[in-house]
Amino acid sequence: MNIRTKILWFVGALALAGAPACSDEPKGPAATHLRAGDEALAAGDFAKAAEEYGKSLEADPKQEKVWEKKAYSYKQAGDLAKAEEAILKTLDFKPDAAKKAEVYANLAGVYMEKNDTANAEKNYGEAIKLNPNDDQSLAWLAEFAARRGGARDMKAPIVAEQLKKAIESYDKVIALKPNDTAAYTNKRIAVGRLMEHERLQKEAAAKEAEEAVTAKDKAKEDDAKARADKHQAQMDEYKKQLDEIGKKIGELMKAAKK
Repeated sequence: MNIRTKILWFVGALALAGAPACSDEPKGPAATHLRAGDEALAAGDFAKAAEEYGKSLEADPKQEKVWEKKAYSYKQAGDLAKAEEAILKTLDFKPDAAKKAEVYANLAGVYMEKNDTANAEKNYGEAIKLNPNDDQSLAWLAEFAARRGGARDMKAPIVAEQLKKAIESYDKVIALKPNDTAAYTNKRIAVGRLMEHERLQKEAAAKEAEEAVTAKDKAKEDDAKARADKHQAQMDEYKKQLDEIGKKIGELMKAAKK
């Protein structure tokens, strides 16, 4: 699975540390601690940098870039909890929901760097609440559900509910990006696993029907056969979907070669 993660909070953090003073920069203690934080950051003393940025913010909390620097420093020091606390302070400076969503998506990307998928998924979810059209966050939410559903390990148990949740997110990505081959490919895998799930359920129902015949239990036989037929009908539907997805992928690949 290859989805580009967003990690944009800290763009320019190091450059800002050595930037010349601006007229709108803080004065007094806020400025003194800001300079000390920048010096520590440039020296690679991230714990000290975070401490100094914190003191600058105590004197003047209306410094969005300093909150970002503080978050960056905590991240580099390995304290993601405090990095998250700091970066979420920048939400107050964001003009609209889409910009606020970027903060959560960027935070999720940082957690992905550390392979902390639980916190990553939590923050991607927050991003989607604010911006339902964030295709990358949707793709990651689909990926997490697909993993839980057994789409990434053919030997893993199949969890149909999670696979359906993944497909729902893949469909949203496709609606936003109709030419996204990866979304179709990942959806095909999830649908294929659902088809396998229905096959296994059908085999189990067919076996129950055979046992019912031996036991001369007509009611149980009829119920089992009905369930087997239902599973077969669902398999046929998934087969149809797989054919349609395969056709679409073929069309996209052909168009990409032109």
